[in-house]
Amino acid sequence: MELLILIFAHLLADYPLQGEFLATMKGKNLIVLVSHAGIWTGTILVAMHLMGYDVTIWDVLTLFVVHAVADYAKAKPIGFYKRLDPLKGGLLIDQGIHLVQLVVLLAIK
Repeated sequence: MELLILIFAHLLADYPLQGEFLATMKGKNLIVLVSHAGIWTGTILVAMHLMGYDVTIWDVLTLFVVHAVADYAKAKPIGFYKRLDPLKGGLLIDQGIHLVQLVVLLAIK
């Protein structure tokens, strides 16, 4: 059940809380990218806290950095993302990275 709660928090932060502006501009503007990664990280960690988990600065930094790097690579696109359709393979890999973040977070707690 906890993983489902985190997946819901992820979907909330990565879609409606991101909005069109952040989604469009995060590959073009560092402040926008940082804002989106911060909103996502905060949403996930609030959910963790409400489920009774201790949240550390390492949780904040790790979730934030991995999310920001993954989203930057997809939004820019750089690396293997250049060869992928951003709404197919690119989105699948991006969402897979975020899901792995959630699974690892729960596993280490």
